[in-house]
Amino acid sequence: MAFEKKYSDELRDAAVRRVIDRRQAEPGNRSILREVAEELEVGEQSLRIWVKRLDDGMFAAGDGARLRQAPKEALLTRIAELEAQLASAHEEIEVLKRASAIFAAELAKR
Repeated sequence: MAFEKKYSDELRDAAVRRVIDRRQAEPGNRSILREVAEELEVGEQSLRIWVKRLDDGMFAAGDGARLRQAPKEALLTRIAELEAQLASAHEEIEVLKRASAIFAAELAKR
């Protein structure tokens, strides 16, 4: 059995646009996702995922009212950025491991 989309692309786009518009109009409102999900009768978690994909750069705002998939180059650039951040985090972890070993050795001497 093939995967069936529960929501149409048009509904997804409208919901994401509504969230974006509300975020700009009401920056302090933390319940926008819940309210828009109820308003448009979509799952809150589905809406959260759609908005996250837009925020992460997987989708970009199109010229019309629709969202379009981000260009492959933009996705590859984002992946490279995330890989660089990950490599940096791994280096920091190694430095912290060495520092903690030094401190543990100092404490053991006492």
